[in-house]
Formats: sequence, C-alpha cells, structure tokens
Amino acid sequence: MPSRWLLPLCVAAALSCAGPGARAPAPPPAGLDEAAAREVLRRFADALRQERWPDAHALLSARWQGAYTPARLATDAGGAGPAGREAAERVRALLGQGASLRDVGGARVLDVGGGRRAVLVAEGGRWRVDALE
Repeated sequence: MPSRWLLPLCVAAALSCAGPGARAPAPPPAGLDEAAAREVLRRFADALRQERWPDAHALLSARWQGAYTPARLATDAGGAGPAGREAAERVRALLGQGASLRDVGGARVLDVGGGRRAVLVAEGGRWRVDALE
C-alpha cells in the first residue's frame, strides 16, 4: 500500500452494497467560486465519515470515477487504516475553522498538514475532488 492515501481510497467501498432502494446522491454544487469549492470538499469529507459511499463517489473527479472499481476502492480503504479517516477529519476541522483554499493552476488546494493536501478540479462547471493525499 502506498504511503499516501489518495482521495478515492474509501469512496466507493460500499457502492456494490447499495440496495435497489438506495437514493441517488445529490449532484455537486454548481459554480466555481470559493463557497462552492468549500461545500464540495465539506460534503466529501462528511460522506467519507458517514460511509455514504455513493455520495462521496458522486463528488470525485472523472479520472477517479473511471479509474476505480468499488472492489478496488474497498481494498484500498481497508489498507489505508486510520490515515485515511484522519485526513478526512482534518479536512472537516480545517473547513470549520475557515481555512482558505489556494488557487494552484486553476485547481483549489487545501493544505491539510504534514505535507498532505486536498485538491479540487473544475469539471463541467462544478468542483470535483481529485485528491486527498
């Protein structure tokens, strides 16, 4: 298991467990302003914390939605141990404290600490989570 916990490690671990009555996840907030970026990142961290995998998956960038299967994500989530959960909790805490997101080449980055960061990219007029490392 790599030492870095990338964003989709836990995202869709339970997608295959969603039953026929499962509700569809809400789409990411539209817009590319700071408030929309913060809201997407907050919703993602909340979904991870509450193990709402379809909701978290809906907030991922296209490259991660297409690259990972639920089985692979479940395996990665199990291998990430507490590091993944801690990164998501740190994101929630920083957003709650009003930490700002940096613009890095059009992406938005939240420095999580210890060299870790959360990265959002613009896709289709919305922010999508591209990394939590």
